[in-house]
Amino acid sequence: DNINEMVIGFDSTPATSSDGAAGRPAVTITPTVRIMDNSTLLVEGSLPVSEEYNETLKEVFIQLRGATGFTPISRHVFRPIKKTSTNEVIFQLVVEVK
Repeated sequence: DNINEMVIGFDSTPATSSDGAAGRPAVTITPTVRIMDNSTLLVEGSLPVSEEYNETLKEVFIQLRGATGFTPISRHVFRPIKKTSTNEVIFQLVVEVK
């Protein structure tokens, strides 16, 4: 099993350990997950130039979605990003695992 969904959203409330989903989802993408070493994953997803939003993006949420539901992995809030039809946005998360 692996991280197979990255949800990009508009919510800017502080991220906490009890977050179970993105606050205000904008789009769900399938990320690329690479094993960096024995305890580190690199999770990467991108929004192409063709994507455009009226609101700024402020959160990213990663999860494992299966046939019977989903398992939240982590949620992160970042400084607002204006996504227009003139820019590509790449999200990279480094995740430490045990």
